[in-house]
Amino acid sequence: MTAKLDAGATSGATLEYAVLESEVWLEIENLKGRRIAVQRTIKGGRDKNLITVHDGPALTEPGTYQTTDYFVNRAGGATRSVGFHRFLANFLEWDLPAVQTYEGNETPLYLQCIFPFFMTEQTRGWSSIQPPVPTQFRIRDVHKRAVEFLLGMDAHKNALTRQELQLRKTRLEARWSAQIRQLKEIATTAGGVAQALPSEPTSVWPPQVSPTINVPEQKHWINLEERIKQREKKKQALEAQNVPQVSNAAESVKHELMEAESNVINQQATLARLIDALSAEEQEVARVQDRLAVIKEDIQRNKDARTLRSLGSRQGSELDNGTCPVCHQHVADSLVPLAPGQTVMSLDESISFLSEQSRTFEGILQQSKRVVAARQLQIQAARVEISQLRDRVRYLRQTLISDDKSPSIAAVYERVELERDLKQDIRYSESFANTLTEFADLSRDWKDLQIALENLPKDDLSADDRQKLTLWGSSVRQQLREYGFGSISASEIELSPFTYKPELEGFELQTTISASDLIRTIWAYQSGMLEVAREASTNHPGMLVFDEPRQQSTRDVSFAALLARASNASKHGQQVVFFTSEEKVRLKEHLSNLNHSLHEINGRVIKKRLNGNL
Repeated sequence: MTAKLDAGATSGATLEYAVLESEVWLEIENLKGRRIAVQRTIKGGRDKNLITVHDGPALTEPGTYQTTDYFVNRAGGATRSVGFHRFLANFLEWDLPAVQTYEGNETPLYLQCIFPFFMTEQTRGWSSIQPPVPTQFRIRDVHKRAVEFLLGMDAHKNALTRQELQLRKTRLEARWSAQIRQLKEIATTAGGVAQALPSEPTSVWPPQVSPTINVPEQKHWINLEERIKQREKKKQALEAQNVPQVSNAAESVKHELMEAESNVINQQATLARLIDALSAEEQEVARVQDRLAVIKEDIQRNKDARTLRSLGSRQGSELDNGTCPVCHQHVADSLVPLAPGQTVMSLDESISFLSEQSRTFEGILQQSKRVVAARQLQIQAARVEISQLRDRVRYLRQTLISDDKSPSIAAVYERVELERDLKQDIRYSESFANTLTEFADLSRDWKDLQIALENLPKDDLSADDRQKLTLWGSSVRQQLREYGFGSISASEIELSPFTYKPELEGFELQTTISASDLIRTIWAYQSGMLEVAREASTNHPGMLVFDEPRQQSTRDVSFAALLARASNASKHGQQVVFFTSEEKVRLKEHLSNLNHSLHEINGRVIKKRLNGNL
């Protein structure tokens, strides 16, 4: 069709004609009874990527029909309105799913990846059980996606739903973590720590123990709300009194000054003790980390020793049996004598013991780190308090040297600082509470997400999917027995629920069967999909095309069984098309008692046009 045409031999010489023009016409009909004729140029003046659709049976009923041009082999052929593959999918009433590429993008499941499952061409189609499909589209799990579409399975939809839910889960976890960080930042700004925060999303809100901010107060920790109450009480007491004048408050100011200076000294001593305690606790963290590293190293060393021993290292050594290989005296496994009944731990026992130690020290390390963090907050609070006490001392001294009739500077500043601190605490408390309210929506979304995930099938296969796979697998096994499959027992073959490939004890069938049995399996595999469409709702077009199905010298009985099986298609409104160069007499014998339509072609399929006829 592209270069030369063999016209046969005349007077011992082979005649050849140059191909000037050639094209393909195909008439097809969909489920609604609409017929179209598709025209494509192979060689000639028209570009071969231009396809003309005649809206009517132009081959069987020649006439004038409306025509529309489409393109193929160009970007958008499956998505744009003038792309032929989009038109063809619509004509077949197929809603092609969006599938993932290896780059993580979405792309349509192209027709080129679907058609090989019911149209097997001679060049590459008989090379593997699952047909070869184009790879340029870079579709992930392309064979699996094509099977799921043709059989109308829920698995791909469930997989997409699971993927969307997992994405929602990741986003919810990120939002939850962001809210937790925000609460911790508020607590840190308030000079305290956030307590009872659920680090992982929960479907119950509010929790039994409400999250709070705890702040250091002297040597103790109190709730921020308690500190607010204390400061409000102190504010009310001060507001009930007038601001004293210097002359009236001199003696009390002197006494308060002495007390404040004493408090500064005491707080500095407390700060020093806190710093010493922090240093000791940080050293303890370092010691636990070192000990944990040693334990993990011992675990790995024991595991390595166990691996070597299991591989036969020093197998049968006298020393391993407690005997010196030189003097044959007893050699103990320990440096100190063991009490009666005591034994040295085995490698497995040592690994188990060390693993328990590792878990224990992991817990100790986390607790030690929390203690260090709390101590750092205490030190920070102590320094702030010392700074405030020093300011108090300065204000008291200024009061003593002020005019007798002026108000006490210390009393004024005490009120101002108290008002400032109280407002800050209230602002932190309100901000913390407002942030907590957002967890209610997050918790509700998390609960809905968990319910949705729980309702999905564990392996994405619905009950209908499993029924279709059961029908398909049963058909494959039955056909293989009819076709004379002999490599193994056909009853042992199963269809994988993960790859949809025939398997034997978890291994792909193709690696364990003969070449002729591979051809039989391809027959059964694709015919089985056609037969599933007779009993279940699928997207299968109800058509099967085999180009030279008798490969690898399959036996007559096998080919006859294939033809007999295929002849049942017409009973279900389906069509099976064979192109074969089988010897005519034998072929007619196979077809003698079968419902079929035989179109014989004498000589070559493509011939030189003579007087308008082939």
